[in-house]
Amino acid sequence: MLCPSCNAPNRDDAKFCKKCGQPLRVEATKIPEAAVVSQVSAPVQEQTDAEDISSAPTQIISPQQMVEYHNRRWQQELEREQTAQAQPSTSAPVAPPAANESAQDITDMPTVIINPPADAEPVPIPPPVPVEAAAATQPPAQVDEPTPIPTQPPAPETASPDVFAQETAAEAHEATASDAQAAQASAGEVPPESTSQTREEKEDDGVTQTPPGQLDEAQPAQDMQAIASADFPVLAVGTTVHERYEITQVISESTDQHVYSVTDRQGYQHCWNCGSEQNSEGDEFCIDCGAELQNAAYTMHEYPATKNSDSDANAFHGTIVNTFVEQGRTYAIEQVQAAENAFPNGVHLLAACDSDAGDVRRSEPNEDSTLALVLQRVHESQAVPVGVFIVADGLGGHDNGQVASRMAINIIAERMVRELLAEPLATEKAGETVEKASEDSLATLLQSTIEDANAAICQVNQRDKTDMGSTITGFMVVGDFAYILNVGDSRTYMVRAGQIYQLTTDHSLVGQLVAGGLIQPDDVYTHPQRSQIFRSLGDKLNVQVDIFKQQLHPGDILLSCSDGLWEMVRNPQIESILNNAPDPQTACTQLLETANKNGGEDNVSAVVVFVH
Repeated sequence: MLCPSCNAPNRDDAKFCKKCGQPLRVEATKIPEAAVVSQVSAPVQEQTDAEDISSAPTQIISPQQMVEYHNRRWQQELEREQTAQAQPSTSAPVAPPAANESAQDITDMPTVIINPPADAEPVPIPPPVPVEAAAATQPPAQVDEPTPIPTQPPAPETASPDVFAQETAAEAHEATASDAQAAQASAGEVPPESTSQTREEKEDDGVTQTPPGQLDEAQPAQDMQAIASADFPVLAVGTTVHERYEITQVISESTDQHVYSVTDRQGYQHCWNCGSEQNSEGDEFCIDCGAELQNAAYTMHEYPATKNSDSDANAFHGTIVNTFVEQGRTYAIEQVQAAENAFPNGVHLLAACDSDAGDVRRSEPNEDSTLALVLQRVHESQAVPVGVFIVADGLGGHDNGQVASRMAINIIAERMVRELLAEPLATEKAGETVEKASEDSLATLLQSTIEDANAAICQVNQRDKTDMGSTITGFMVVGDFAYILNVGDSRTYMVRAGQIYQLTTDHSLVGQLVAGGLIQPDDVYTHPQRSQIFRSLGDKLNVQVDIFKQQLHPGDILLSCSDGLWEMVRNPQIESILNNAPDPQTACTQLLETANKNGGEDNVSAVVVFVH
């Protein structure tokens, strides 16, 4: 399976890309070659009769199938030319089509219909940029980032870990031999002078080794600690233990335990976020949850080979994820829980929305509709917001596109107010406890609400013999999570740490061409078929909706917009406006003004939310 964001190959069962961490929300299925050929050659009407392709998501065929398809077509064209010119030779090399034919060839190429995942359960996607850990012992924040994640700074250079390990092993061997000889001397098996000589040799090296059993109460405590330290030295920063855990900091040391901060260099073996063990060597992101697998930070506890049975029991503050024994020492790897909540006083939202007909279509009805619905309550100094933010773009060229977008917004607003706001308030008024909604129930609510809007538009089309429709995108915020939705080519973005990320995937022809690596991302702005979309509300009753979850962090900025905005204002300019706007309303105004200044070829709409 090819990642639609970075075009990296992934396993068929992966939910997130192992290279960029972006969600893979559909699983590609292999299509027999005969089926591909039939899709290329069969008329559109025959395909429609044979299979309802509008109810399933689409994805471009694999590069290998595309090459085979073009090779067959070019070979047929060459044979026709040779036949027309009466050239008997068929060994001439096959040349690719001219540059001016490439655009038409791409738009005529087939698409492969694929089935949605078996489980409709929304999967959590990692945030675009990880939040820096509050302490060195905390693992990196979950990442949902299409760009490379900044890693921890490299550890300072030290002596080679291999050399250090050899020296440690040699010291441990000598100490063990000394203890064994002392024990034999006590039993009368070794002459006392042998034990004395061994001790003198150790004194020449600057370390006094006293055999067990010969210590008395008058011996200073520092001598005992020196003996224990010699048998149980602290590992140096930079040492790699178990060929996996690299020490980055010595946290504490004692005679019976050393505590280190370590970095896991083989994080693919156990995902720090979801615990998955289905990843393979070389994967940068977890295929099940999208978390970054490299440079996860843990706390490592080291214990000597022999430990005083009277010592206190081990006290751990987190979860033990791995234990092992190496060179006679016992190690425990601990994943420390987050020290504090990212939102100590709850989540606060500032929201605004706006829409404009655009300079080119100023005399025509504005077919876009927007919704910014926020309930912000504070109890016991904790803010718990509930919000729904939607942009609906009535399809141009259809009958009453503005009616379709308005219907979608109204239906969504009415149901969300009833189930998210009115019912919990009524429950509280009756003196009953309001149960916290689960992630599954929230995703199901959003899914069914969009389906209700789609069914209503379809019924009007069937009753009035019209052909209106609408794309839709947006998000529902409950607590510190956003549930993103998308149908069509409107988009939802996130700005985190000053950088913009596109969270949704365009359900359009050019979007699939980009995902298949057949055109460059910048070509979507000028491609002649950029207005062709594969999904919309009002087309079929069983519409496919993209829904996934996004963790929010303080300082995040969310933007949902119609294609009339992102086609006129490129991502760097959107990023600059959102980063410099003092509030959401100013951001909306500047985005619409910039779109009109850059051409204003379509209706322009935006919903902006600042997270604090």
